[in-house]
Amino acid sequence: MAQKRMFTMKIVDSDAFLDMPLSAQCLYFHLNMRADDDGFIGNPKRIMRTVGCHEDDLKILILKRFVLTFEDGVIVIKHWRMHNCISQNRYHETQYIDEKSKLLLKDNNAYSLTEGKPLDDRRRNNEPAAITVEEDKDELTMSGGRNCYPTDFEAFWSEYPRKADKGQAYKKYQARLKAGFSPEELLSAARNYRDECEINRTEQKFIKHAKTFLGDATPFVDYIRKGNEGPAGRAEGTGEADFNRYL
Repeated sequence: MAQKRMFTMKIVDSDAFLDMPLSAQCLYFHLNMRADDDGFIGNPKRIMRTVGCHEDDLKILILKRFVLTFEDGVIVIKHWRMHNCISQNRYHETQYIDEKSKLLLKDNNAYSLTEGKPLDDRRRNNEPAAITVEEDKDELTMSGGRNCYPTDFEAFWSEYPRKADKGQAYKKYQARLKAGFSPEELLSAARNYRDECEINRTEQKFIKHAKTFLGDATPFVDYIRKGNEGPAGRAEGTGEADFNRYL
């Protein structure tokens, strides 16, 4: 079992989450900590009893769509891939393959049983995929002509506040990985920079391009831990209406 998990403030700082009883919030954090690398939990009731929560707490998480359920009692954290970005060399696929095959992935990286694209974790499982790298372009291209990037970079890109020059950003991202930074650290930096821009209401034209943010002359490392410092504050737009985008 992994010893470290991450959480995005987009979810745990939303009104939908904070309006739940503290016991339900507590159960959610414990379920996340004990989930496998795909967000699946096979013994939710045992965890519930271990931490002293009640069955109603689990029912609330299901009703609020923070977890998805399967007929055999297995559950999965709906926003798992928004919370966590696990590098390929540390990823271990879930044992609940049948349940995973039923999941779809929405554009915001949330799991769904009804809408989204089929999961494709062949790259994470070191299986061959129909992907080639064209050196004259700053991006990965699938054989069908569709741009494709690793899951960890897509998670970073989804959090970064300005979407421009994705191919160049990916090159800089790879350089930072080779320099020893982890996907989790780069994801944290993107989130914290996004939060700062939201709080300061920075105009889009003044937000750094990702290729610049990750460049050698930019102290992006200052943002890796920045979210844990300073006075606590909630950025605008984390209310119920905004949160519904992730459900």
